[in-house]
Amino acid sequence: VPRGGAGGPGPPPPPPMGGETIELPAGLVDERESAEVTALRELEEETGYVGEVAGSNPTTPGLPLSPGLSDETVRLVRVVVDLDKVENQTPRQRLEGSEFITVMRVRKRGLRRTLDELANDGYHVFAGLYTLALGMELGEEDE
Repeated sequence: VPRGGAGGPGPPPPPPMGGETIELPAGLVDERESAEVTALRELEEETGYVGEVAGSNPTTPGLPLSPGLSDETVRLVRVVVDLDKVENQTPRQRLEGSEFITVMRVRKRGLRRTLDELANDGYHVFAGLYTLALGMELGEEDE
């Protein structure tokens, strides 16, 4: 999900990275909302896709992003999107006024190569997404 800056009418101002970033859907957990509910809500708002929480242990504990700089943590939730479902045939984003998000569907196999190409084209790839792609690639080597 490439993200740009926020703003009112007209083109968005430059984001903090000075360009678009490639990320996974993400957002803040609302009061009295679980990480799983947040993940499904953000997926639908940012991409238009409806997903389901997957597996018996789909959510990580709070994981630090930059422990040397802040106490910010994230929780990752494994979600599966069935592209054959009727509600996923013509997904429609529900973006907030400050959001600029373009949905990119890419294949899982070869994801790291795709991210490398995007980085070479000037996009900033989120470290968590790149780490996921690298882990998937390492898993493919074991097959």
